[in-house]
Amino acid sequence: MSRSAKVFRSKWLLLAAIIVGVGIRLLAATRGHNYDVDSFIIVADLVDHGRNVYASTSRYNYGPIWLNVLHAIYRLSSRDVVTFRYMLAGFLGLVDVGIFIILWRKFRRTTAYLFFFNPISIIITGYHSQFDNLAILLGLLSVVLLGDHLDKRLSKRELLGLFTLGLSLMTKHILFAFPVWLAVKQKGSLRKIAVVIVPISVFLLGFVPYWHEGKQGIIQNIFLYESWNNAYFYKWFVPMGIQLIFTRKMIWISLLAFFAFVFRRRNAPESLLLYTGVLIATSPAIANQYLAIVIPFVAANTNIFLVLYTLIGTWYLLVDHHGLHISSLQHIINIDQGVWYTILVCMLCTALVWIAWRQGIVAFLKKGVLEAKIQLGYEE
Repeated sequence: MSRSAKVFRSKWLLLAAIIVGVGIRLLAATRGHNYDVDSFIIVADLVDHGRNVYASTSRYNYGPIWLNVLHAIYRLSSRDVVTFRYMLAGFLGLVDVGIFIILWRKFRRTTAYLFFFNPISIIITGYHSQFDNLAILLGLLSVVLLGDHLDKRLSKRELLGLFTLGLSLMTKHILFAFPVWLAVKQKGSLRKIAVVIVPISVFLLGFVPYWHEGKQGIIQNIFLYESWNNAYFYKWFVPMGIQLIFTRKMIWISLLAFFAFVFRRRNAPESLLLYTGVLIATSPAIANQYLAIVIPFVAANTNIFLVLYTLIGTWYLLVDHHGLHISSLQHIINIDQGVWYTILVCMLCTALVWIAWRQGIVAFLKKGVLEAKIQLGYEE
């Protein structure tokens, strides 16, 4: 087969994969919808009537970009709720395509496919229709623009990257501590300061048009908002003596800062994915949609623990009443939601430890095996 024929075939296979991936996500949307989609409809309708969302509902906890996206989709769907749901799932499916393409170019083809066809990603995008993937896509675009030139004056391209990171925060602020991860890599105090200040400033400025009427809602429902305080990492991995001194959020922030230094030598795209792993593994709150945030990380760092994370997380989302709620499967493994979350957090934590200190762990195990053999007389 000629080179041109191979390229042609590869492009068609890529297009087919994209069509199938988006199609599966739309298929997941046929299972109905949940509370979050109802909230999105409320928000879109408020914007449609010219209302300040932050002053009108407590069911919106994000920056202003997403409310405008919702309104655009709502209008394109002719304000029909069913059409809106499918268009929303389709839009988020295209966002996943964007992540797929960046992973393809910056990592490996295998990484891209493992992300795009991961069942957790498919279920959360198609059924749950949560939009963490949009914030991650913007974050990935930002680090692609930033590159890894750490000791030069910030270029226009790098400033655009920092602005894009601010847009990610303005969409959904899951990368709130990532500027610190970038800052520890930089050489020179001005670069360190700029990398932190620019995206955070963009994020904060996004609220200016809504502040006068909606400041109370912005403060309460965004800056002071707390999700489910289930804190599985805190309960199971933090000693009780430390829990008496430090709150779950303090531990979370401390670990995000600590791992910024652990992974400081990784390039920017790798760092972003590792950041999401630390973010969710040590989070003071876990909910179904958070399980998909780490899927690019899972795809790029596949090991036995992350394979188990995918398998267990997929089964949980298939049977959970906030997931695809497939009743015929629910009786097979009937355990509490908290047990599922605990297992998944354990898988993430173990995977992170393995990724961060693999060489030391392997050397320690080899030394232990050698000493055991000597004591048992297998080695001279």
